[in-house]
Amino acid sequence: MMATMGLSVLLIEDEPGDANLVRQYLKASPNLPIELTWAENLTDGIARLTHTAVDVVLLDLNLPDSQGLNTLLRLHSAAAMLPIIILTGHDDTEFAVKALDCGAQDYLVKSGIDTDSLVRAIRYAMSRVSLEKRLHESEQRMSMALQGAELGLWDWHISTGKLAFNDQWSNMLGYAPGEIEPDIASWKHLVHPDDWQSVNSALQAVLSGENEFYSAEHRVIHKQGHAVWVHATGKVLERDNQNQPIRAVGINQNISLRKESEFRDHLLISALETVQHGVVITDINAHIEWSNQAFETLSGYSRAEAIGMRPNELVKSGKQDQAFYQNLWQTILAGKTWRGEIVNRRKNGELYDEELAITPVKDQQGCIRHFVGIKQDVSARKRMQAELWELATTDGLTGFLNRRHFMARLDDELSRALRNDNHQVAVLMLDLDHFKRVNDNYGHRAGDAVLQHFADIIRADLRKIDVVGRIGGEEFAIFLPDTDTYQALAFAERLRQKLAGTPLAVDERSINVTVSIGIALMNHETSTSDTVLTQADKALYLAKESGRNRVRIWSA
Repeated sequence: MMATMGLSVLLIEDEPGDANLVRQYLKASPNLPIELTWAENLTDGIARLTHTAVDVVLLDLNLPDSQGLNTLLRLHSAAAMLPIIILTGHDDTEFAVKALDCGAQDYLVKSGIDTDSLVRAIRYAMSRVSLEKRLHESEQRMSMALQGAELGLWDWHISTGKLAFNDQWSNMLGYAPGEIEPDIASWKHLVHPDDWQSVNSALQAVLSGENEFYSAEHRVIHKQGHAVWVHATGKVLERDNQNQPIRAVGINQNISLRKESEFRDHLLISALETVQHGVVITDINAHIEWSNQAFETLSGYSRAEAIGMRPNELVKSGKQDQAFYQNLWQTILAGKTWRGEIVNRRKNGELYDEELAITPVKDQQGCIRHFVGIKQDVSARKRMQAELWELATTDGLTGFLNRRHFMARLDDELSRALRNDNHQVAVLMLDLDHFKRVNDNYGHRAGDAVLQHFADIIRADLRKIDVVGRIGGEEFAIFLPDTDTYQALAFAERLRQKLAGTPLAVDERSINVTVSIGIALMNHETSTSDTVLTQADKALYLAKESGRNRVRIWSA
């Protein structure tokens, strides 16, 4: 590029003869077109820098308005990263070194200059400045990267114990630059006492060559007294002929936030492990990522067996249909919590009732990433509820419905009949004949046995759709759906004959009991369930009036 584009050179020289000589040397360059600008003093030269694009400066240090190294310092301050070559009439090596330390790229004695040496010096100066610029930019980028990542850089000269570090290293501990002594003893003093042994072991493994890299997570004491967690990494850069370490470098990263997050996670996991409810965390595709001990107890599957599986692959019972699961997924994929009860299956095949809540977990962008399922075995509660319901709805002695719930079921059946003109229901009222004599002659325990004996006879002849209720002490009611008068009469006669022909043995005594039965039909013309029950009761009265142990059908 220099050969085709040419160079712009600024010469600051107060001797016209020397200036003309330099001009001739530069003109004689065969491959490098050079445009020379001449200034006779420093002030004029600095002024020309503001108006002219200059690639390199040739500078005489002794000028009318400036002398010696001060000339170089003033120009370097004004010219920033511009290459500067000193031209002098004095061959002074010590002075030349000082000039190079002050920012000059080269130092040439005028008496030894020719075209080749001058052009070579110009090329060298420009290349050196270019490298310095790239190095400076690289250092700036590195510094910005370290600062942006909050990385503290350290450089340890092992034999002397000197430890250099950047500002970020001290800032993360609350210290101003230069406030910490730059030696290994200061650093060791800052390491938390409880962590020093592990840190030292990791360091010695690297210094001895056992490990290539040093890595340790430990605490460092902040200026205000609290601990700062850091992740320290590094390696040995230089060793002597005996393989002894000379220099090591590395970085420290503040990981206090990560450690705090890990502690919170550990605390939450510990809390979840102690709860009695099963907890399952899955990904968006319902694959289990974590489960607690309570889930293992609930399902019978260990955590190792559960991880990676879907809950429905482990505990699905088949008791819920496809529509149930479609509703569940629609709810949670919409970002809402689903709650409900479900029947699941343990690993050993046992079914159990489960109360389940599934909550979606979203990321910061609002996208669902996980689901959290909370599971509770409610089998005991469901059994208790069923038992309480049975106590509230049934007669404790016979197991049949009590009067209130029998009438509720009869109302439901009447509603069916009112919706369907062809639906008819036979309603029976049954009363044990002379039951008071049983209690009087044999006692109430025998009376209860007789009621249970009659209940067993009824139960043996029922269909699944038939409903029985104990209406009073020895009074029962039955309704038979989809049953006409003839079928109801046959059913009633079977019950009557079976009871009459099956005496009950109590305390080595035989008790004979009979039953009177009244029948009425319920259909779409029936006004109320009480009406048909009254009709059946009237038919029962007729059976008793006719001599008992009979069946009568109500007729208007």
